[in-house]
Amino acid sequence: SRKYWKMARDLPRKLITVPTQLRTGYMPLHAHLSKIGKVNSPTCPSCRKHPETVFHYLLQCTTHRLHRTRLRRKVGQRSMSLGTLLTERTMLKHLFRYVNETKRFHHILGDL
Repeated sequence: SRKYWKMARDLPRKLITVPTQLRTGYMPLHAHLSKIGKVNSPTCPSCRKHPETVFHYLLQCTTHRLHRTRLRRKVGQRSMSLGTLLTERTMLKHLFRYVNETKRFHHILGDL
């Protein structure tokens, strides 16, 4: 969308991949990886309870509860939605901090 590209235009490529892949569902989470045959199960490797979707990773996984609580304190309960977290420029630093703190993609992205 126009709003998204306006938000992303000044970001380094390494950073823009995070919200882009989260928005499109192509982040290397198990739900996506199982669809393309890279892992056997879509189940979250952290909590082992639900498919590891973008929604699950950002807003549901019990393993990341502490990091999500910190995120909620920074952005407010009203901003805790995929639409807001992944499209509002003011949310990006908080989204990047969450991704760093969970260490879920550290082996791929390093520190953001």
